[in-house]
Amino acid sequence: MKVRAFGRLIKFIDSELEVELAPNAKVKDLFAKLREKSVSLEEDALARYEKDEPELTILLNGRNIYTLKNLQTPLQEGDVVVLLPPVIGGR
Repeated sequence: MKVRAFGRLIKFIDSELEVELAPNAKVKDLFAKLREKSVSLEEDALARYEKDEPELTILLNGRNIYTLKNLQTPLQEGDVVVLLPPVIGGR
């Protein structure tokens, strides 16, 4: 599956990466795999999302997982997950 990150998350993981997950994996399993790549993610947006304090929008194939089964949303081969942190500021 592909994971695309934007904003400040790019410094923790690449802007796009391929992730291998076990069959029947869920979004929470993806979070665990991403933490293996960067421990800083646990201290950042992913940990807050898991505590039901989401400041991160997570899209699965263009749909917000919050409207699906949240962290229990099942993943399949070929899925694209997008991680969007909030954007503030600008001119």
